[in-house]
Amino acid sequence: MAVISRGQITIVDLSDGKSINLYLGSNVALTQIYNKENSSYTPSWAATPFLVITPEVYVTGVSTNQISRLKGPPTWKINGSATLTTYGATAATTAPYALTIKNNMASYSQMHVECEVVYVDPDTQAETTAKASISYSKTENAGQLICAIGYAPNGTVFKNGTATSLKAHCDMWRGSTIDNTLVVYKWYKLGSGVWTEITSTNAQGITGYTTNEITIPADAVLNFESFKCEIRDNDPASGTYNTTVADILSFADMSDPYQVEITTPQGTTLTTGLTSTTLTAQVWQNGALLTDTFFTGATCRWRKYDKNGVLDTTWGSAGIKTGRSITVTRSEVSVAATFTVEIDK
Repeated sequence: MAVISRGQITIVDLSDGKSINLYLGSNVALTQIYNKENSSYTPSWAATPFLVITPEVYVTGVSTNQISRLKGPPTWKINGSATLTTYGATAATTAPYALTIKNNMASYSQMHVECEVVYVDPDTQAETTAKASISYSKTENAGQLICAIGYAPNGTVFKNGTATSLKAHCDMWRGSTIDNTLVVYKWYKLGSGVWTEITSTNAQGITGYTTNEITIPADAVLNFESFKCEIRDNDPASGTYNTTVADILSFADMSDPYQVEITTPQGTTLTTGLTSTTLTAQVWQNGALLTDTFFTGATCRWRKYDKNGVLDTTWGSAGIKTGRSITVTRSEVSVAATFTVEIDK
């Protein structure tokens, strides 16, 4: 069985309503290299293709980009300033509202881009504000120094089943050129705060993990996953022999047809009069609530995290309780606790 979706709830405080996710996509890598030898930038934003940042809006229960539901153009800031022309930036006033930047990072080494949108619910006309940011950094390379730069040639978001797989690419740069001679590539996946090297025994369909480009199937990304590429210079004649550099890429699954909702009719606040509450997992698909038959053959695994976000490994059996519904008592909640459910099917 494989995990098909996850959900969580915090007892004491829960905000109901649709979840609005704002994502910023970049057409180039998040690192720009400045080569002091020839005063060049890689990639250069001053020539085609310019740097283009494109916002995308996703809403619970709807798997397509909802950028057309915005009240108007987004509000953009670069390094805290709304004066975009300082950075050679132009914001489009019609969907998809892309921000185009044509200046390289000449006088600064970091560029933090903020985007704020107002989403209008088509049913209630309620307005919800969402914010997201993306950061770019400049690395100065004297020629003999090396660094790793990763990018996703086809994007980092699985959208509505349109892509069965996406690619993560990473190169070792020496100065302003790619060095792919006598180098060793290793790819890692982040899980539970630990980087695990991808091998034939745990690849989950991922291919190319000994090269500079991996292909990631949609099934290998549940909600949000991060991948790291480590590149080691294996040339004995090189001044950076045995030096390892790395970069990280993250991918999001916005096309997962299953949305987990945790219901608790008794409420999320335990008081003297309410000593327990029942949590029940519900699953939605394409905006429709699935019937009880969906849970036939499925396993719901619950975990508890204390008020500091620490997993309680003594709760249940080795930190896990199973069942579509569980009952939480006051003795299990000290100030606050967060409960997560993971559904295998």
